[in-house]
Formats: sequence, C-alpha cells, structure tokens
Amino acid sequence: MALNIISIAIAVAILWITYRVLFINSNRLIFNRAFLIIALGFSLILPSAGIMIGRNTPQIVSYRQSLFQGIMLDEVVITAEGVTISTQSEVKADNEGAAHVTAQNQRTFDFIGLISLIWLIGAIGAALVFLFKLGKIIYIIIRSPKKKMPGYTVVFTGKEHGSYSFFNYAFFPNENVNEEIVRHEMSHIAHHHSADILFVELMMILQWFNPFIYLYKRELQSLHEYMADRDVVATGIDKQNYMMLILQQCTAVDFSNMSNNFSFILTKKRLKMITQNKKAKGVVIKALLTLPLFALLLFANCQSNGQTENKVKSPDETTMETQSMTVFKVSDGTYISLSDPLDITIDGTHLILNLNSVKNDTTIMIGEHELVAKNNHDERNSFSLTLDGEALDINFLGGILANNDDYHPQGEDEVCMSVEKAPEFPGGINAMMDYLRGNLKYPESAKKNKQEGRVFIGFVVEKDGSVTNVSVMRGVCEELDNEAVRVVKAMPRWTPGMNEGKPVRVQYTLPVVFKLNGESTMTTLSGTKWEGRGEGIGNDTAEGMKFVMDMTMDFYNNNDGLFVMKLMAQDQDGKTTPQTVFENVGLDFTYSYDGKSAGSIQPKNTDGSTLGGEEQQPYSFVMKDGKIIVNFYDFKDDCGIEKITFVKK
Repeated sequence: MALNIISIAIAVAILWITYRVLFINSNRLIFNRAFLIIALGFSLILPSAGIMIGRNTPQIVSYRQSLFQGIMLDEVVITAEGVTISTQSEVKADNEGAAHVTAQNQRTFDFIGLISLIWLIGAIGAALVFLFKLGKIIYIIIRSPKKKMPGYTVVFTGKEHGSYSFFNYAFFPNENVNEEIVRHEMSHIAHHHSADILFVELMMILQWFNPFIYLYKRELQSLHEYMADRDVVATGIDKQNYMMLILQQCTAVDFSNMSNNFSFILTKKRLKMITQNKKAKGVVIKALLTLPLFALLLFANCQSNGQTENKVKSPDETTMETQSMTVFKVSDGTYISLSDPLDITIDGTHLILNLNSVKNDTTIMIGEHELVAKNNHDERNSFSLTLDGEALDINFLGGILANNDDYHPQGEDEVCMSVEKAPEFPGGINAMMDYLRGNLKYPESAKKNKQEGRVFIGFVVEKDGSVTNVSVMRGVCEELDNEAVRVVKAMPRWTPGMNEGKPVRVQYTLPVVFKLNGESTMTTLSGTKWEGRGEGIGNDTAEGMKFVMDMTMDFYNNNDGLFVMKLMAQDQDGKTTPQTVFENVGLDFTYSYDGKSAGSIQPKNTDGSTLGGEEQQPYSFVMKDGKIIVNFYDFKDDCGIEKITFVKK
C-alpha cells in the first residue's frame, strides 16, 4: 500500500511539472482541464494498471513458481548434527490453507510501518476536513430558502457577499443578484466543474502530504473561472463592465472551498483571459509529446509493482539467474510462463532446451524418445512441446521437468495449482512441520562426502487425501534426494482440497535444505521439546535395584529450559512390579551451546540460583545423529543412570 501511494505521488508530481512546462500559459481551457483530470486519473490507477499489464510479463512471474508448479510450502532445514528445523519463523495457516510466516526476530523499528502509520493518520485527518466542508454545504442547503429553476436549484444564503455553485445548486445572497453573476454560476453548473473539485478533494485524502495535489486543485479552480468568464463574455455583454463586476466581487467569501466561487481568484491572468481571443498554437504537438511520458510511467510502474527476484538457489547453493521467460501453450489451449532455457530430464537423460532459439520446429532425440519443440508464431509468441507425438499438458509437463515416473497422462483428472480450500495435513501446518522435523535424517554418507543443498520435492494430494506422485523437482545428490522423498512418501493422509464443494487433486512443492554448516545456533534448540530414557543399577542399595528414568527436556528460550522427570524402580530380576519413586518432578536449568555439537546444562533453584556446591560440574551434552546425549553427575551416583539419550518429541 505504501509503495502504491508513493508511486501515485511521483506520477502526480511528474505530470504536474509537464503541465507547467507545456500548457500553463495556454488559453486552450478545455484541453488544459482535460489534461489535469486525465493526469490525476492516470496517476490513481497507475499501480493497478501496472500489475494488470505486467501480469504475463517476466517482471510479474516468479521463477520459483514457474519452475516448480503448485503450492510452495515453507522450507525445512536439517543440519549435519541432525537437528531439523523450519526456517526461523513461526508458521501459521492462512485462510486458504497455505502457509505464511511471521519472523520471530522481528525488527523493533519498522520504517515502512512507521511511514504507513503517519500516512494513515494524515489521511484520516484529510478525510475529516473533507467531510466537514461537505457537511457545511449540505447544512446550508438544508437550512436556507430555495427556489427551483430549470436545470438547477437556487439557494439563498442571506449572506451579504458571495455567490458560488456546487453541482446543481447555485448559492446567492438574495434574489437581487446581477444577471452576469447568475450566468457565471450557470456556466459552472453546465460544465460540471464541481465534479472536478470533488475528485481532487478525494485525491487530496490519499495524497495529503503531496504539495503538487494542491497545485492541481488551484489550477483547476482557475481554469473553471476562466471558462465561466469566457461563457459570460460570449453572450455579448460589455467586457469592461464585466471586469469591473469582478473587481466589485473580489471580497466575496468562499464558504466551503469545495464550491466554484464567482470571485474565487482575481489575477491579471484572469482579466487577460477575458480579452484574449487568439487561440494558442502547437497544443496538439505538445500533447503528442506527453504520450511517451505516460507510457514511460506505465512501464516503470510495471517494473516496480510486478518485478520479482528471478533467482533460485541451485543445489550447490550458487545463484542462477533467469535470462528470460517463455510462454508455453499446453494441450488444453491455456498458457503458462516458464523460465527459459528449460531444464529437462527424461529417463535419466538431462538436457537444457532454449525455446527462444527455436524458429519453427526443433526435434531432439532423448534416448528412444522424440521431443519436438514448436514455435507457434501466435499473438502470445508461445511455444509447444510434444513427446513421442503427444501434446503435453500441465500434468505431463510437470512429470517431465520433475523426472517423475508416476505422472498422470493426458485424459486423467487435472491437478490443481490453486483451490478454494487447500488440503490440510492432519493437525495443520504446524503438525506437518513437526512430522518433518521428527523424521528427516541427514544421511551419514552425505555428511562424509560433504554434500549439502536444497532439494525440491513435488507431490500431489489426491482426492482421498493420499500423497502420490512424489518426485524430485530439483535435487542435490542421490542420498539427500532419497531421504527427502522417503519422508514425504510416508506422510499420512491429508484432508483433501476442495473446489466447488468437490474434492480435487492438488500439487505441492516442498523445499528441504540439507546444511553442513547450517545455522546450528542456540536458537535451534529454543522452543523445542525432547524425550529420553535412561536405565541404571543403583549403587547405594544392597539389593542393587534397577532404575528407569523417563524425562522430557524443554528448551523454552535461548538460555533456559526445564526437565520433567519420572523415576521407576524394581529388582534386577524384574520379578517385582516397578514402583514409582517420583514423577512429574520439574527441574529448571540454564544452558549454553557452542552452536555445533556440545553444550552444558546447569540445574537451578526456583529463585534462580544453581544447585549443588562449586565442586559439582554441570551436566554436559552432545548432539549426534539428531539426538541429544546428556551426561548426569548426580543420577550416576544415586541410581546408576550415567546418561540419557533424548530425541525430539
């Protein structure tokens, strides 16, 4: 919104300067008025026009959306230490079921937000002023005597001075009004000058901060007076007498600043306009000179409102820039935009196809398959692809780009890229992230070979909620690709998506990032819960009791956490029923973490002081294979439990 307001302000300023340079001294009053109104209207619709015109251009098409079809989910990151996290954000589900994120570490000072707030306060103030002025006119109309005339209504204000008009109402002090003044106000009404002023007033609410908008209003009011003066003089009255009448009325009061007042402005230019009959030359040429400016503003607005960053990280984390976009015509006659060149894999054979280099037809043999690229030479400059003589539709194309052996051929149910009600993972988007965090593992072979990168997994949620067509849209290596595919294939059934009350098939893409150096900081543990179990033989009991400790470990911020423990005991032979020694015992702790694999935990009392004497060491922990192994000094002595291995809950 803020960017749109700024875009409008820039256009208003540029077009005013253009008017000032080319037309300010012109006596082509109708043209000048039309130019100002068109300039304001053009500025107002510029952001929307830029988006609409740029909708199918490279500036508005996201590379990621064009390459990876369907709903893009929030990416999940798994580190070499096995800690799996979603991006540093709080995931929420929006009203369409897609995920959006709110950063946990939001900036305390949001400059754009502050500017937007200031604009909103000013706009509210300007709106109140507008309503006050409008209300004052309505109040005068309601409370004053009126007389119906052909085409307009006369309102007698009872004021000593001041004649003005507002739409079809003419305001006079009383019935003893000079005939020329009446004709003047009738001209305002006939030319609908009040509509111009009302439009500018509404623009002033949006652009209250823009000094140029006030220049527009003043110039339009001046033009209105020039036009009304010219209409009165055209009736054949004496020009000198009429100019003296203007001088006599120069002290009249403008009650609303929204009306067209007979004596709104008194300048040498107004008197000059009355006597000037010769029309200014060259106005048509000057008008034509403004057309490139309008086109340039529209093009610039397409860029600023539609442009997205056409970049995507490749598996080796290098940046690949899209050189251009190509319109692809699918078999049902619709169009989609794809990055050019196309990255295609068929039956394990990989190739890069530059469609923009295709002049007519190009045939490429990929193993035993014949791929034909055709330039359609139509109004959309589109291209088509056929594989083994069969025209490709969106599903088929998605299968080829993804190297997907399970794509649905033409004729089967369509896969939707957007739906009225999106599918939902059991428990919602947060539950899906928990599922991914709990199941993704960093392959040991990939760690040894120092392989990392972003894997894009495509899949379809079927009408019955099952997950099918799981494929690697863009991969890194076999080990990482297979791990991501394994976890997605094992997903439980979703609640299916709906269109018009019927279940539909919906395409998704899930980015999974494998990082060796990954952002394994203390914030990785913050907000996570882990479960563990340890067993030991008590050293302080003659019988040598067997102890089992069940424990959860909550890292609820970057410095603190909580243990919740349950301790069971029974004889070593396991013949007696386990007895609960204690349960639901909470123990607060502070912790530090080196950001890689190791850290320490220091228990503390409820008042914040640490437990135990100075000679006692804090618990130590290491992170390995997605688990946290904690070594306990006191449990070892008390019940023989030396360490507990925790996994993420």
